[in-house]
Amino acid sequence: MQTLRYIELANTLKQRNAADFPASMRINLVTNFTDTTLQKLLVGVCLESNIYPQLYCVPYKQYNFFLHNKDSQLHSNSADITFIFFDINHYITSAFSEDISHFSEIIERVQEFCQIQNGPVVFCTLAWPYMGPFGNLFNQSHFYSQVQEYNAQLHKLAQQQKNLFIFDINRLLHFFGERNARDYRGLYAFDMPFTNDFLLYVANEWLPYIYALAGKTKKCIVVDLDNTLWGGIVGEVGLNGIALGPEYPGVAFQNFQRALLECYNRGMILAINSRNNMTDVDEVFERHPYMILKKEHFAATKINWNDKAQNLIEIANELNIGMDSLVFFDDDPVNRELVKSRLPDVIVPHFTISPEEYIQTLFSLNIFSQFRLTEEDKSKGKMYAAELTRKNIISTAKSPAEYMAQLAISMQIRCNSRDQLERLAQLTNKTNQFNLTTRRYAETAVEGFMKEGLVYGGTVKDKFGDYGLTIMAIVEIKDKIAAVDSFLMSCRVMGREIEKTFLDYIIRDLHAKGVERITAKYIPTAKNIPAKDFYASMDFKIIQSNEEAVDYELTADEYLNNHETAGTQIELIINN
Repeated sequence: MQTLRYIELANTLKQRNAADFPASMRINLVTNFTDTTLQKLLVGVCLESNIYPQLYCVPYKQYNFFLHNKDSQLHSNSADITFIFFDINHYITSAFSEDISHFSEIIERVQEFCQIQNGPVVFCTLAWPYMGPFGNLFNQSHFYSQVQEYNAQLHKLAQQQKNLFIFDINRLLHFFGERNARDYRGLYAFDMPFTNDFLLYVANEWLPYIYALAGKTKKCIVVDLDNTLWGGIVGEVGLNGIALGPEYPGVAFQNFQRALLECYNRGMILAINSRNNMTDVDEVFERHPYMILKKEHFAATKINWNDKAQNLIEIANELNIGMDSLVFFDDDPVNRELVKSRLPDVIVPHFTISPEEYIQTLFSLNIFSQFRLTEEDKSKGKMYAAELTRKNIISTAKSPAEYMAQLAISMQIRCNSRDQLERLAQLTNKTNQFNLTTRRYAETAVEGFMKEGLVYGGTVKDKFGDYGLTIMAIVEIKDKIAAVDSFLMSCRVMGREIEKTFLDYIIRDLHAKGVERITAKYIPTAKNIPAKDFYASMDFKIIQSNEEAVDYELTADEYLNNHETAGTQIELIINN
């Protein structure tokens, strides 16, 4: 019945208005089977996630024509993302099973297709044929070897094409069970090889890619303490009375901490939201021999008797992230319902009191998917945790200038650096608050800007650590006029005047390249209000303004006359 709910939701699409949604997504769907139900379910899960889908579906059995035909590509290369899903099985013959050269031809077509696409292309692997006449010797089957070769070609192509990503359909079949996934009557009668339930599973597994493009990825796991990180209420049973250690149920809580530590090392931010006494909590963290997590792993801590929803708001403000970046774990159903009712953007997993379910619940949330994992991602948890040390300086510094001086910030600026492509593209897709236009780009699109214009990237450090590549701008130049296509900065370096120093350098560099005038645009969204007045603060003049956008202009000579020096305490290291 759950699939029916999503289909009914999809049927309301024509009555919806894209302008009423915080994000919209142009999606191509390419299959070799009747995909009507998959279309509906993909639309339904997008609508439920508050994303307006504009879905283009390749007509039945015309995938080869679509991938190869240049006219069809003209209307498809503006898609934000393309999903390709081909089925091959033992039960019927197809072009893939009858002719090995067919797949090689498709690989060539996909390569051509990727080269003209601005957005990512997600290609599902072919399902391994484990059942057949060879029984347990399935790997000796010619058909199995054929599929193995096909998948190897896919992975090889993905290494060559930066915007091609491989989605492992066999992982889904493993979780779901092939007998539950296959619809044999549908296969023979309508060329619909999968059950509705499995197709809903596929649509939900594709959703994180869409989240990543829409800038809706989860960043922070907020946890309760009592009966979440350990068993029992520490204020009642004391340090030695809580369940935590090698025996059940303590081992379940200990392993949940290990799982959270893995998330931290992978780059997730950790935070605490607990109704407790600070002295009791400190004693557990400092003295309990079986604690896996330490206080330094947490970037924000709210241990008090306040409303947990209000604590979450303060955590998000402290970390400079949106409410929709948070996942909240709490064993208490009352607190869970409070947060869900007051903060609908926060993910609040439901789980029973049984601690052995915690890890499975965490990993089944599907919040960890993204296109690539960079070094900046892996160290993000550490970067945010280090921010607590920086905040101590704020409390003691007598002025903003003294604070900046104590941080000893330095920034290395590079232009058109192809070894930064992966991270630069990721920044366009993940940055929301300080993002002047919120335009999302795949690596191939950023590479195209490098060929035709200028892409600046800034790597920021201070004496407490390396923030990584956290600020960028895309600039196009024509007839001595430079147009700023994108200007964005990670929220974790906000409040340090990084953005002003960065733009000041860009203006001076453009002037040295012969640019006389610079144009820029601010496109308002629900999240980028912090960037609203940035261009005005840098002496850009408004030339046109309406609800959809504000257009700015700056004369380079006039700016330099008014700003003879950069006037910043940030040390610049230029490496063009």
